[in-house]
Amino acid sequence: MFIGHYALGFASAKIKKSPSLATMLMAVVFLDLLWPVFVLCGIETFRIDIGNTKITPLNFESYPYSHSLLMALVWGLVFGLIYFLITKNKSGAFLLVGLVFSHWILDFITHRPDLPIFPWDDFKVGLGLWNYPVAESIIEIGMFIAGVFLYFNSAKHKRRIVVWALVITFLVVHLANLLGPPPPSKNAVTWSANLVWLFILWAWWAEKKTEVNEGG
Repeated sequence: MFIGHYALGFASAKIKKSPSLATMLMAVVFLDLLWPVFVLCGIETFRIDIGNTKITPLNFESYPYSHSLLMALVWGLVFGLIYFLITKNKSGAFLLVGLVFSHWILDFITHRPDLPIFPWDDFKVGLGLWNYPVAESIIEIGMFIAGVFLYFNSAKHKRRIVVWALVITFLVVHLANLLGPPPPSKNAVTWSANLVWLFILWAWWAEKKTEVNEGG
């Protein structure tokens, strides 16, 4: 899942005293921000395996420290704690813990059984929605549209065009992932995964002069 994760980040802007959009988008993909770093360090591994699922050719052979159930909870608590120490926003911190952990839940729904429960255990889970492309696409795009709708109903935007450009870019990248050729190499996948930081910086810029309603 790609834009489905971001959908929750956008939708959470509807919650009172929620963190900035950039912070929430960082939270929902925090596990994916850690993953390429761990791969580059040789801690986690994957390979390109055409036909691994009907949507993605990536075979996540080992990613226990970024994507196990236990570590998803740990990373969520770390993320929320750091945010709380900086902002003293307790409700926002709890929200961010949930958003970080939501990544594992959505991956559990879409991935084949490749998600570990504990870093030290070989038992893996996954419902495999990626093997049902039509259903997966309807659900994920539907989630994203709903999340964006909630976001635009929760804030006053001084850079509305910038936010819409970000939304359109998300959709274009998502469609390219679905319809484009498989990645040329593992290095291309690993390094391009770090480009997610650009979306977070984009969101920060888009909301730099955005005034959030008191009720949103």
